Amino acid sequence: MSQTARATLILVAANMAVYLVIFAGWLTRGFFPDLPGSLTSSLAFPSSPESYFSAPWTVFTYMFTHLSFIHLGINMLWLVGFGPMVRGGWKRTVAAYIAGGICGGGAFMAAALCEDIQDANLAGASASVLAVVVATGIISPNRKLDLFLIGDAKLKWVAAVAVITILAGSINFSPATAAHLGGMLAGVAIGVAVRYREKLISLRAMEQARQRTRRLGLIHKATMSGFASLSEPERLELFDLRNIKVNQN
Repeated sequence: MSQTARATLILVAANMAVYLVIFAGWLTRGFFPDLPGSLTSSLAFPSSPESYFSAPWTVFTYMFTHLSFIHLGINMLWLVGFGPMVRGGWKRTVAAYIAGGICGGGAFMAAALCEDIQDANLAGASASVLAVVVATGIISPNRKLDLFLIGDAKLKWVAAVAVITILAGSINFSPATAAHLGGMLAGVAIGVAVRYREKLISLRAMEQARQRTRRLGLIHKATMSGFASLSEPERLELFDLRNIKVNQN
């Protein structure tokens, strides 16, 4: 199992563990009536800044908190499917998940403030999962997937289906919808940044290969025809190469 797949399973396990704690609270509400509400309020992300500053950890805990098994199942299904496919290692998967959650929480609070909603709470990994899905789709859009009963499909189209599925419950715009959009924007930012970085690395590698080929050609020319056969610019280029080698040593 790759490190990226292992990190994805750890995220899934964390979500399931929190859900089991909340579910246990619901089962014992006959003995502890206030327990379910206390658990939810201590883990969910509040819509008002005042409530958030009294529980700042909720910006992280909410993205692992689900109040519905169906909500948990849909999010974890897409997370398991896309998390291991993030190119570049497990850190990008975790970074996309956390960044999506933070941006989703910020968008949720901003939308709630605009609508003057003071007592709403946000729970669920939808924003985080959307960030992972969107980032994966942007980083490797043309990756081929062999899907059961469907056949080959490009990753970007599967990502589009995942986004539609996760957003299906947001018919009308609400602070929760804003949270989803915040997660998607985080995924877009991460995906574009990774693609841009990989392009720069590729261009740099190509330029280094071109320069190396050019210098090897100058060395071969000087070896075969003598140093005098080199033009003045070629001599300076070869001289600079020698200086670079000396400085590196």
